[in-house]
Amino acid sequence: MTERDDFPLRALHRASEIDDLRLPGGTVRAVVSGTAGSGKTTLLRRVARLLAEEGTEVAILGGDADPAAIPEHVVLLVDDAHLLSARAVTALAMRAENPAAGLVATLRPCPLRADVGELTRRLEQDRPALVLDDLRQVRPDAIPLPDPGPCGRDILRRTGGIPWLVRECLDAHDPGCTDPSGHSVLELLIRPRIHHRVMSAPPDVRGLVEELSLGTASATRAADGQDEASALVAEAYAEGLLSSDGRPAPSVAAAIRALAPASRWVEVIRCSPSTALRDERLFDGLDGRLDERIAASLIERGRTETHRDPALADALLARAVSCGADPSALAVERARTSWELGRLDESGVLLDALLRSPDASPAVVDLAAAVWAERGMMSLAAETYRASSADAAVSIRARVASAAAGRVPPPPPPVQSGPPTPPSTLRVADDLLDRGLMATLRGAEDGLPELQGASELYTAAVEESPSVELPAVIAAAAAIGEGDLKTAQTIVDDAVKGPQAGERGRSRLELWAAWIALQREHPAEARAALERAVSGRPLGARDDAMAATLTIGLARRYDDTAGLGAAWEAERSRISRIEPDLFTLLPLAELVIASARLGRAETMQPAFDRALRIVADLGDPPVWAAPLHWAGIQRGILLNNPGALTAHARALVAAAPHNRLAAQMARAGKVWTSVLSGAVDAGAVEEAARGLAVVGFAWDGARLAGHGASRSEDRRTIARLLACARELHPREAPRAADDATGAAPADTAGSALSEREREVAELVLQGKTYAEIGAAMFISPRTAEHHIAHIRRRLEATSRSDLLSKLRIAIAGSAGVAEAVTG
Repeated sequence: MTERDDFPLRALHRASEIDDLRLPGGTVRAVVSGTAGSGKTTLLRRVARLLAEEGTEVAILGGDADPAAIPEHVVLLVDDAHLLSARAVTALAMRAENPAAGLVATLRPCPLRADVGELTRRLEQDRPALVLDDLRQVRPDAIPLPDPGPCGRDILRRTGGIPWLVRECLDAHDPGCTDPSGHSVLELLIRPRIHHRVMSAPPDVRGLVEELSLGTASATRAADGQDEASALVAEAYAEGLLSSDGRPAPSVAAAIRALAPASRWVEVIRCSPSTALRDERLFDGLDGRLDERIAASLIERGRTETHRDPALADALLARAVSCGADPSALAVERARTSWELGRLDESGVLLDALLRSPDASPAVVDLAAAVWAERGMMSLAAETYRASSADAAVSIRARVASAAAGRVPPPPPPVQSGPPTPPSTLRVADDLLDRGLMATLRGAEDGLPELQGASELYTAAVEESPSVELPAVIAAAAAIGEGDLKTAQTIVDDAVKGPQAGERGRSRLELWAAWIALQREHPAEARAALERAVSGRPLGARDDAMAATLTIGLARRYDDTAGLGAAWEAERSRISRIEPDLFTLLPLAELVIASARLGRAETMQPAFDRALRIVADLGDPPVWAAPLHWAGIQRGILLNNPGALTAHARALVAAAPHNRLAAQMARAGKVWTSVLSGAVDAGAVEEAARGLAVVGFAWDGARLAGHGASRSEDRRTIARLLACARELHPREAPRAADDATGAAPADTAGSALSEREREVAELVLQGKTYAEIGAAMFISPRTAEHHIAHIRRRLEATSRSDLLSKLRIAIAGSAGVAEAVTG
């Protein structure tokens, strides 16, 4: 017997020694269970040899021999008891009743006949069955190799621990091998043996193993634990074709895939669930295989998966090319899946070749325009449409791109004559989008309802075609431009639930959900939506810039100047990659104000000028221009440059009769100018501040109230306006991150102060002296000094600058009033 023949026995740690099979009285009795090829026969031969060597008489049951005729002192050895006739099994069971009769029987662990099961139970009354299980739990050093570690582990992985497969691999393995990276050749060498064993199995077992290897739907049902299916799995395991976990060994699955005919592959590709097709190992059997039928089925399935699972579609189309499909014939589909997955450069390269054709299809034009838009180059998206001959639907998208780039949209194409066609959901959505957008550009007041309807119908149509902008985003931006933040929230929420434009549109919709939450003074919601947006597909430059802008916007509202500066430095490279367009004016306005607060207004000057040209070229439509002009006013205030406010103030006053947001901004701008000149009318300031909050600009209202408080000398006015500022821009609830770092959350610090101390703290932040604080609160300067000393101890401030910093967090809501009174 060679070392490798003996391998299954050595792997069992010599559990087959004769002494391990004896009863206390000396009788050899045992039942041995193992799958096909696990070494049962080898074990039985060894037992026979060892018994003969020690002088014990042995008989091997064979042919029509009668077990009852064999004396009890003779050890009867029975191989494959599960294959014996009922008569022979009954005789063996009677022998097993006699504890003095020697008997060793081997059998497979497949579902046993009742009589074989009874025989097993009787022998197990003496000792548990000896089970030759799969070898994956065996120490690699039990495998007879010069360097068993890496090679042994790899062989066990490839074979699933199935003993006969392990033995076949060992026979084919180079004894001098110590590097498992070349073991793939082992699977090729043993493949004929695997094929022979599979083809020799019962048809139902063979079918099960093939289905499990190919990942077909029926295989999934077979592994679901149904009684009949479970019995079939057990039988396949007993045949040595499945490992103990009910799965084919990797080498078995690879062999079946390599030998599967083209017709079977076509069935697998067309009928398998997506989860099975996502397993890259499934297609290993197609490596180097050219077949038109397989390629065609891969293309067909890939096209059906494009919207549902673009990653799977991309893999299927790539596999189709490797199976012989013409790459140029799949360029559109592959460009589309690359775009869906956020691989814009790859999509762009494929589209460049397609656009060289004078008759590029509308789908190619739409996709190319969408790629340019997502890169943040809306002017090139508009140019793509201008250079193409577009049908009616593409013409509407071309008009959207032209408007976004600041160009007066071309007139719609004339309606072609012919029989009327019934309106489809998508066609009505496109028409509403076109009419609504054009209405907002004309300054009409009926544009928003049509845009909202377009978004709803676009979602209902389950449309996922490429576009330069989502209808929900256009509608939400228009709603914000009209001062209707509630409608903007509804539009985006409905689109997210849709989901509008499928998974591809989710990231952009979440970015706008974050933007609306930011304007609604809900920072936790804004951060959560931002996190969802960046955790999906890779963001294009345009969306990435908006994500960076949201980070800066959160820092501007809920951090101090140092925190805003840090956020700006971290995100600066991301916000400078794109050109402004009509649908990114709101984020751009945020950047204009933040740069001015940091004293870096010049960094955003080119983009600001470009944005102003866009709205000017479109006729300064109030819905789109008002937030941009308001940013100009805020920029002038922060730069202490009243002259820079004039043009923007005039634009808002001119738009006020036609736009509610512009009207509130015009009123607030007038009040703010008065405040800056030192004339503080508490009632007018509060009314203007609350008016800004009503139209979705509560943060700006809080700043206006804070500025009014900082310019006033009247204690009651100061308290009133600071209270208004705190109400419009509430302090942020403490975040888990704060607790984790040990920093004191704003609310915790603020709640440590009494109401009287909070009043003192607010006056300290205004730069008041002890005497001025005493006069404002009708207390002595000494008492004011006592309050301040107590506040310093409570906040554990180590210096005056540290005290002021902590007071801004505790009282001003992490930059709300603090910025207003200092900026």
